[in-house]
Amino acid sequence: MPGRKRQGREERLRKQREYQRAYNRRIARTRAPDRDAIARELLHYAITENLRLGREEEMWTLAASVIERLVARGYDRAATEETFSAIVDRYEAGWTFQRRLLPGGDGDEVAEGDAGRGG
Repeated sequence: MPGRKRQGREERLRKQREYQRAYNRRIARTRAPDRDAIARELLHYAITENLRLGREEEMWTLAASVIERLVARGYDRAATEETFSAIVDRYEAGWTFQRRLLPGGDGDEVAEGDAGRGG
């Protein structure tokens, strides 16, 4: 029986890998954003728009809610607050974390400002 279980698990993992490869090809072909691309854009928008409109208090209220949710998921509060503050500081200085597709649309992404630095 142990051999059957191993074969069944290996087959299931093989099918999962095939599915994931096909999914990734479909996403790249249709140029549909994944949840991480949407999350990056939403974070950038939420922070920069609140800063631009002088709504820092609202931004920090939102940040506090996000931090609470991350802490509830097991992340360290101080480290989470520090990371969020560092992101805000970078955005205030004009940095962007969003990724853009490289010319040619081959699906390889590079962080803005990182082109020429090894991606």
